Amino acid sequence: MASAQPGVHALKLQPPSVSHTLRTGSNFIKWDEDLSTVTPVTLCVDPHGFYLYWTDQNKETELLELTLIKDVRTGRNTKTPKEAKLRELLDVGNLVGRLENRMVTVVTALDLVNINQLNFIATQEDEAKLWCEALFSLSSNLLSHNLSRDQSLLKMYVRLTLQPNTEGRIPVKNIVRLFSSDRKKVENALENCKLPYGRVNTIHHEHRIFTLVCC
Repeated sequence: MASAQPGVHALKLQPPSVSHTLRTGSNFIKWDEDLSTVTPVTLCVDPHGFYLYWTDQNKETELLELTLIKDVRTGRNTKTPKEAKLRELLDVGNLVGRLENRMVTVVTALDLVNINQLNFIATQEDEAKLWCEALFSLSSNLLSHNLSRDQSLLKMYVRLTLQPNTEGRIPVKNIVRLFSSDRKKVENALENCKLPYGRVNTIHHEHRIFTLVCC
């Protein structure tokens, strides 16, 4: 038919948009059934939408690349603790809503066999739902899975800034670990930039780190 539309349409891709709630963070409890532990954490996403990260009461930060997330679940499809004592620790009386509806299970996988789950619990059901939907949207963003060179470099820089030491400085060992395939080249680059390059050294959190990564 003459009026028929072409079968191929342009797909307009949008960069990831991180809400204020995810950037500033929310209080969750991270639990691990294998270790029988519960840990209060602040859960955040960096402004660029590269990493989900959480900081405990000791200011220790762990992070996860959002592109490794395959699914984010809440409600009856989440993993819930089987151990009665652990369930009791999580299902305290001052939290609002059913335990399952406050759960957020983050499913990660490098392949179809090696699947892992991270388990968090929010203070309210609405908060769990908000994080579940937002994280799934960010993790499935097509542009995040196909970064340009500049965006890839920015992602490395963001990773370094998210895990400073207790003094807010970047450990040199973290930079070396990021480029572990060529440790000597990293040390030479640091030295050429007149920055500390020993593994026990630290670097002030400043813009020159990004210049170093770009080199």
